[in-house]
Amino acid sequence: MDLKIKTPRSDDYSEYAEKVRSGTSEARSRAGERGELVRHEVGERMFDIMMEYFPQEYQERRREELVRAFGAGIAVGFLGREILRYTRR
Repeated sequence: MDLKIKTPRSDDYSEYAEKVRSGTSEARSRAGERGELVRHEVGERMFDIMMEYFPQEYQERRREELVRAFGAGIAVGFLGREILRYTRR
């Protein structure tokens, strides 16, 4: 039984290292996407549970968030208007 084993050249090592690096970054990005999806699903389930078991607290928090968002919208609108006035001078 004659086995012919070819020893890799230094060029082969650098090519292999590049493949490993690119594969690692792709794997990390896929893992990050999966993590985002899992976090999103867990968040959705938490809201469902909160709505089911704590409806009054959920409504109160929802109202607070809407008031905050409305206030932020007014502030952004006001600042935008003032910036436009300033730039038109």
